[in-house]
Amino acid sequence: MEENNSTMSDYIMINNYRESKKMLSELEVHMTNYRHSVRFTRGEINDDLLNSVVGKTWDLDDTGVTFKNSFEYGDKVIFALETFSEDRCYINEYQSKFIEQVNVEGSKIQRFSVSSTNDMCVADNGDVYFTDYRNKSISCLSPSGSVSTVGSTGPLTPIGICQSVDGGLMVTLRDKESDRYKLQSHSRRLVRHTTVTGDVIYEYEYKEDGQTRLFTRPTRLTQNSNSDICVANHKSHSTGEIVIMSPSGHVKSVYRGQNLTEDFRLIDVVCDSLCNILVTDRNNKQIHLLCHDGDFLKFLLTENEVNHPSRSSLYKWWDSLKDLSKCFKIDDKTYEVHKY
Repeated sequence: MEENNSTMSDYIMINNYRESKKMLSELEVHMTNYRHSVRFTRGEINDDLLNSVVGKTWDLDDTGVTFKNSFEYGDKVIFALETFSEDRCYINEYQSKFIEQVNVEGSKIQRFSVSSTNDMCVADNGDVYFTDYRNKSISCLSPSGSVSTVGSTGPLTPIGICQSVDGGLMVTLRDKESDRYKLQSHSRRLVRHTTVTGDVIYEYEYKEDGQTRLFTRPTRLTQNSNSDICVANHKSHSTGEIVIMSPSGHVKSVYRGQNLTEDFRLIDVVCDSLCNILVTDRNNKQIHLLCHDGDFLKFLLTENEVNHPSRSSLYKWWDSLKDLSKCFKIDDKTYEVHKY
């Protein structure tokens, strides 16, 4: 057919077609029906996952504080406070040898004898971890009331403590051989990440250059749910800053106050479920609200609403309509419960 296609008549073409069709009909052709291996299963939209990808909006004007309750407690400054349920918290006064469990009416539910403590946090299983500054160690108070030593921090003195997002612990440490605010070559000021059994995971002492110190005197700290580490760093007796860094130790931002009339003497730092940062400013009598990257948003409380705030703690739970937090705000003798 290829040889004769230029001179092929209609008759020859028809005849060739018939012969070709006959030849094809005599062939045995075996064909297999193949199907594609890919399958599809319909998924479901997860709100938390969707929000983490595309983000979400919230109205800053709707974020405020509402007074709910208050009671007087003791005659000294509250040194450590940790909320563990909607209506109960642990409290420790300055130089007290007790950690007490108190409800929102002010009734003392339980009292636990401890050597000394600077700060404490409540783990997911109900254990209370606290810094023992006299014995230079981290200790654990179980729900049954027994106290055990998790690990030594000597020769360094532990100050602040919080639970890390991986279930471990974050602790601020300092040496006592050098001045509180005048650092020398042998000074040690750092944040240590450990397991709940005391094994060291990571230490944050210097910036990425390995020479510039991160802290002068780190005190309270918290780890945000986005894994950022927020540290209250005191530069002097009356001034300080909030250092926000990534889990790798990269400093993302430093907050030194907003519209200050007095020195920025920050006392505490906590984070809410939206990754916002709440900073307790004792001198200016304010609670600063920052976004997750350290930018100032607004004052949650001002001097007309709070008198010399000391310690703060958040208890979080899920409501079907929106995320809520309960904040225990402390001045020298009272604490008040807020929802925002």
